[in-house]
Amino acid sequence: MNLLFAARTGVFEALTLGLGYLNQEDQLETSSVFGNMETEKAGELIYLGKSGDDDIYCVGNKHLDIVVRINEEINTLLGQTDSPSLKVIPVSVPGNESLYPLSRLAMLPLVGSFFTARAKSSTLKIKDQLVSAGKNFRAVNPAPAQAAAKPLPDPR
Repeated sequence: MNLLFAARTGVFEALTLGLGYLNQEDQLETSSVFGNMETEKAGELIYLGKSGDDDIYCVGNKHLDIVVRINEEINTLLGQTDSPSLKVIPVSVPGNESLYPLSRLAMLPLVGSFFTARAKSSTLKIKDQLVSAGKNFRAVNPAPAQAAAKPLPDPR
């Protein structure tokens, strides 16, 4: 099952949590995606890497409940309610409501870089909390181990 970490900001919160899930949190500050407002504006899925056979993505969207609901509906239409191919994990950090407005202001011409720096700083202040949440999610939902299987004997 592939995972999609969805937060109000894809290049800040969701990215940090996703890298924590992959045990790659040390790559956050050097990532070309961290604070990249062009990537955020595009609104596309950001590929983070693999965990076993699963692909891990993140995305930013103001309406997390809609993202989750759309994924559930698609899984229902495809008949994948028991084992969906994509699981959406909504990311929310209580008490950190300033990051989303900062990310929107970071998209403004001329002054955007000032607000991007503030949004990065705000993310780094909660980095440990986000990374911990990613690691905790991985501990509760570990990647499936590669199973060795041999064919069953022919019953005839």
